[in-house]
Amino acid sequence: MIEKILHRITPYIGFVMFLVAIVIMHHELKVHNIAEIAASLEQMPIAVILLGILLTGINYLCLTGYDFMALRYLGRTVRFRNVILASLISFSISNTTGQALISGASMRYRFYSLWGLSGMDIIKFSLFISLMYVLGATTIFSISTVTSPGLPGASLPLIHTVQLLAWSTLAALAVYWSIILFRKKPFIVRGMELSLPGPGLSLAQTIIAVIDLLLSSFILYLFIHVHGDISFPAFLAVYIAAQILGLFSQIPGGLGVFEGSFIYLLGTSIPTSSVFGALIVFRLVYYFVPLVLSGAGLLIYELLQHRTLVKTNAQATLGYLSMGIPHIFSILLVLSGGLLLVSGSTPTDRGALKWLYETLPLSVVEASHMIGSIVGLLLLFMARAVRLRIDAAYFGILLLLAIGAISSLLKGFDWQESLVLGILLLSFLPSRRFFYRKSSLFTMPFSWSWIAFVGVVLIGATWIGLFSYKHVEYTNDLWWRFTYRGDAPRFLRSSLILAMMMLSFCFYRMLRIRPEKAHLPTQAEMDALEPIVHSALETQSHLALIGDKSLLWGQSKDSFLMYGTTQKYWIAMGDPVGRLETHESLVWRFRELADKNGAKIAFYQVSREHLPLYLDLGLVLIKLGEEARVSLKDFNLKGGKRSGLRTTNNKFAKLGLEFRILEREQVKARMDELHKVSDAWLKTRKTSEKGFSLGFFSEPYLCRSRCGVVMQEDTIIAFANLWETDSKEEMSIDLMRYTPDALGGIMEYLFIQLMLWGKNQEYRWFNLGMSPLSGFENHPLAPMWHKIGNAIFKYGDNFYNFEGLRAYKEKFDPIWQPRYLAAPAFSAPTVLLNIAGMIAGSWKGIFVK
Repeated sequence: MIEKILHRITPYIGFVMFLVAIVIMHHELKVHNIAEIAASLEQMPIAVILLGILLTGINYLCLTGYDFMALRYLGRTVRFRNVILASLISFSISNTTGQALISGASMRYRFYSLWGLSGMDIIKFSLFISLMYVLGATTIFSISTVTSPGLPGASLPLIHTVQLLAWSTLAALAVYWSIILFRKKPFIVRGMELSLPGPGLSLAQTIIAVIDLLLSSFILYLFIHVHGDISFPAFLAVYIAAQILGLFSQIPGGLGVFEGSFIYLLGTSIPTSSVFGALIVFRLVYYFVPLVLSGAGLLIYELLQHRTLVKTNAQATLGYLSMGIPHIFSILLVLSGGLLLVSGSTPTDRGALKWLYETLPLSVVEASHMIGSIVGLLLLFMARAVRLRIDAAYFGILLLLAIGAISSLLKGFDWQESLVLGILLLSFLPSRRFFYRKSSLFTMPFSWSWIAFVGVVLIGATWIGLFSYKHVEYTNDLWWRFTYRGDAPRFLRSSLILAMMMLSFCFYRMLRIRPEKAHLPTQAEMDALEPIVHSALETQSHLALIGDKSLLWGQSKDSFLMYGTTQKYWIAMGDPVGRLETHESLVWRFRELADKNGAKIAFYQVSREHLPLYLDLGLVLIKLGEEARVSLKDFNLKGGKRSGLRTTNNKFAKLGLEFRILEREQVKARMDELHKVSDAWLKTRKTSEKGFSLGFFSEPYLCRSRCGVVMQEDTIIAFANLWETDSKEEMSIDLMRYTPDALGGIMEYLFIQLMLWGKNQEYRWFNLGMSPLSGFENHPLAPMWHKIGNAIFKYGDNFYNFEGLRAYKEKFDPIWQPRYLAAPAFSAPTVLLNIAGMIAGSWKGIFVK
C-alpha cells in the first residue's frame, strides 16, 4: 500500500515544490512591481551579457569532461570530436527538459550506440555522470557554506539549518571517500553489480564537476553583481542549494523552483526585483541559447550522417527524421502556449494602446485578448497530441497558431509575438506526413503528470498577472470594466475562463469511465490478428495466436502489442508488431495504460532494432541471450562440417520414415492423433504445458498453421507446428513433440527436413529460437549480470542444459542475434521471476516441471 501511494504521489512532488516557489517569489517581490523588473533588465550591460554567453560556451565545453570520464570508467574509446558533439547536444537538451537521467541516456544512446556502446553501457554511463554531478555539488555546497560567514540577509534559524545540512553533507562525503579508499568489492543491488570508481577517477570526477559548477554559478554571479555586491562563497552556497532543489523537482530546467529557492536563500541584501531580472537573463543565456543551438546542431548532424540519402531520396530522409520532429514541435508549442498566456497576463504597450484606440473597436480588442489566452491553454494540451502524432492534431495546430498570431496583433499590436507564431505555423505546414495516428483529440491519453505540468504553466502565468497588476485596487466592478486601458480587468476575466476550463477538464477526467482492465482477446480479435501476424518480418509474432496474452491495438488496427499482467508488472512479449510508424505510440500507450492501473512495464525478448524506444521509456536493458537464425539459402548437407546432420538424415531415411507438411485442413482432420502424440510426450517428460513465451497444445491455435510431421506407415510419430511469414523472410516452429518409442534424433531429422523444405519454398531464414544466457561478455570488467550468466551457462546443467542447447543449435551454423529484457532500473530479477511464473502458469510451476 505504501509503495502504491508513493508511486501515485511522486509525479506531483515537483508540482507542490513549484507552488511553494510561487508563494515565496510572491512574498519576496511584494514591495516591487513589474516596471522595476523591466528596468533591471534594461540596466544589464550588453558587454556583461556577451561575457555570460562566452562563459556559457566555455562551461559547456567543460561539461564534455563528464563524458570523457564516463568513457574512461567504462574502458571505452570514442573519437574526440564525437564525444564533444554527443556531450554538448545531450547536456543542452537534458538541462532544459528535466529528467536528466532519462533524457540524457536516450540522447546519448542515439550517438554512442553508433560508436560501439551497448544499452547497458549507456545506463552505466548516465549513472556515472549523475554521481559526478552529486560529488561536485555536495563538495562545493558543504565547503562554501562551512567557510562562508553566513547567508546575506537570511534569518538566523535558516543559517543554522543550512550549516547543519552542510556539515551533514561533509560527513556523507567523508563516508563516501572512505568507501572509495578501503572497499574493493562492488555493491550488489537487487542482483545487479555496481562498481564505484577508483580514488583517482573519483578525484577527477570531483574536480571536473566543481569546475563546471563554479563556471555556471559565476555566469549568474556576473548578472547579479551588476545590481549589488555579494561575496562569492555565500552566493555559491545559495546557487548550489537552489540547483539541487530545482533538479529534485524534475520540472523542466527547475523552472520556478530554482528561482524561488534562490531568491529566498539569497535574502534581501540585493533588491529582489534586480535579482529576478538577473535570473531571467541567466535563464535565457545558460538554457535557452544552448537549447536552440543544440537543436540546430542535431538536425545538421543527422543530415550529414545521411547526406547520401539526402541527395538520392529526400522523402526517406524525412522519414528517418520523423522520429524526432514531433518531439521538437511539441516543445515549441509548449513555449508558444506559455508565451500567449504570459502575454495575456501582462500590460499592453502604451504606444500600441493609442493605435488600438484609433483603429479597432473595443469589442475586437476584448475578444482578441480572451481568444489569445484560450489559444495559449489549448496549445499546451495540443502539444501532447503532437507528441503522440495524432492526425487531427495537425489541422488543430495550424488553426490555433493562425488564430493566435491574429489575436496577438489585434489585442495589442504585439507583432513580435505574432511573428514567432507565424514562423512556427510556416515551419509546421510541411509536417503533415508525420501525423498518421488515427485518434480523436477527445479520447487521447493524458497522464496526470502532463495535466499537472499544464497547471504549473497556468499558475505561473496567473502569478505574473497578479504581480503585474498588484498596484490596481480590487473592486467587484473591476470584472465588468471594459476600456482600452483595462488590462487588469481583461486579465481577471481571462484567468477565470481558463481556470474554469482547466477545472472542467479535471472533473471530466475524474468522472469518466475507468480505464479498461487487460483481457484476453475475443475470437473476432484473433481473426483480425492473423493477417498482421503473417505480414510481420519475424515469426515471434505468432505467439499472439495462442490467445493467452492481452492485446493492445494500434489506432488503425494495423499493429498490436501482446502482453501479460501480474499485480505489479505488465510485461510485453517481444517488440510491437505491425506498421513500423505506430510502434512508438504503442509503447507509450502501453506505459500509460499500465500506469493508470498502478503497474510498471517491461518488455521481454526484444530486438536491438527497437532499443531506443525502451530507453526513451526510462527502462534498463539486460541481455537475455542470443537467438539462432539459419540462412536457408546457404543450408545444405554437403561437406565435412555437416557430416553429423547428413548421417542423421540418412539414418531415418533408411528406416522408411516419411516427412510431410500438413495443410490447415489436414491438421484439423488429424487433431486427435496429434493430441495423443502431445499427451504421450508430456507424460514421458513428466512436465506440463507452458505459456506466454512458449506455445501449448490447443486445437484453435494449431488449426491456424501448417504442421511438419514425421510418419511411419501413415502414423504420426513426431510433429512441429510451423510459424511462417507471408514475405517468406523467416520461418520457425513452436511445439516439438514425438512419441516415446520414436528413435533418438527424431527431432533433429525433423529440423533438417523442415529447413530443406523451407529452402525449396524460398524462405530466407529459419529461426531456431533463443539460447538463454549465451553470448555474454567474458571479460573481467563485464557487468555482474554477464558474470552470473556465464557461470550459470557453464555450470548450470543441473537446472537447464544451457551450454548443450547452444552446442546443439551450432550444428546448423546459425547467425546469432542478441535478445534483451527492458525493465525498470534495479527491477530485472523481480521482472524475470514474474515472467517465469507466467511461462510456468503459476509460482509453483517455476519449481516443478
